[in-house]
Amino acid sequence: MDHYFEPYKKNGNAAIAGIPLGESLAGKVSFYKGQSDWFKDTSFSVVLIGAGEARNSADNKDCGSAPDLIRKYLYSLAAPAGCPMIGDAGNLRGSSLNDRYLALEEAVAWFIEHGKSVIVLGGSQDLSLPMTKGLISGSGNKSINLSVGDAMLDIDTEDDDFSSRTWLGYLISEFDKAIEDVTVFGIQSYLTAVSQLDFLSSRFYEYVRLGDIRGENLHRVEPLIRDANVLSLDYRMMRYQPQFGNDLISSHGIEPFEMCRILRYAGLCHNVRITGIFEMPVGDSGDNNAMLAGQLVWHFLDGFAGRAADQPDEASGTYRKYVVPVEAFDEQLYFCRNTSNDRWWVKSPAPDNKWISCGREDYRAALRSELPPRWWRMFVKHSTITKEDKKNNPTPDKKCNL
Repeated sequence: MDHYFEPYKKNGNAAIAGIPLGESLAGKVSFYKGQSDWFKDTSFSVVLIGAGEARNSADNKDCGSAPDLIRKYLYSLAAPAGCPMIGDAGNLRGSSLNDRYLALEEAVAWFIEHGKSVIVLGGSQDLSLPMTKGLISGSGNKSINLSVGDAMLDIDTEDDDFSSRTWLGYLISEFDKAIEDVTVFGIQSYLTAVSQLDFLSSRFYEYVRLGDIRGENLHRVEPLIRDANVLSLDYRMMRYQPQFGNDLISSHGIEPFEMCRILRYAGLCHNVRITGIFEMPVGDSGDNNAMLAGQLVWHFLDGFAGRAADQPDEASGTYRKYVVPVEAFDEQLYFCRNTSNDRWWVKSPAPDNKWISCGREDYRAALRSELPPRWWRMFVKHSTITKEDKKNNPTPDKKCNL
């Protein structure tokens, strides 16, 4: 594994007055320094990978230099209480683009197989494809859930070129059978084509507009990522970032403090195995952006310090079950709430009847005889798949079986 990585060359961290090295994040990091046995280190539970690759970026080529700039500010911060040990694997090697993709895919698979949670610092967002492939491989080809935070949909139904603006469409098309669910949140309607939305909705995947999660509604993001195994974030989904070009600054987007809260949600969610932060603009505001990116990672680690498995257990006194009959619909909805943290789930209408994340507002909607959107999406998806299966594999006439 060591042949895939170049050790991070420390050029000094940004000094913050009053924070001694022993209390900074730098004091909580095991750095890869070229020794092959480092990858067998069991002392750290989170590993950070620098993926400074941007050759397939459609409009942000400079983001390839972001990883080390982010580290400069990240490691100067005070370590959050209960912060786990962190492994810094350094930066991916590879002379060609495909070399880098392969290195990221195999490195992610390695760390996942060895029980690590992975943070990837990009680089452009097309790296989400090999990152996700690595998770699928490292998880024994189990189906996965993907959550994406972005102001735009990186899907192009007419362009065959693979780039940071088309990666999501490629990923869904190539790995549709391995992906159980996809959620994209933070999109802005005026930056999104109907054909892009149709691409997702025709596959029963979910998209959530920026206006539905901003301000007092930000808590709605938590259920959107709680079931995710991969979280891919475009740094430019935040306000005052060049969301659709190098020089055009948008006045709209997630506020920085809201983005920090989203990263903390990700840290807390035990299902999230890989988190990628991509497309950080460098240029004139590079240091300011890197300081904020470092704070995003800090909030992930702060959440990770409190991470614990949280899945409904009806035999446990911690979880309370609710049954809601819905008028005019021959169904009962089953909800479950963790009374210690107020997390909610609704039982899936699919045959596996597993619990899927939702919010208190979904329970309240059911009390008003309104079907929660996430439940309804799963219901329609399952019903459609069942009909297609029956059409393609009709039940044999019983007389023929006598």
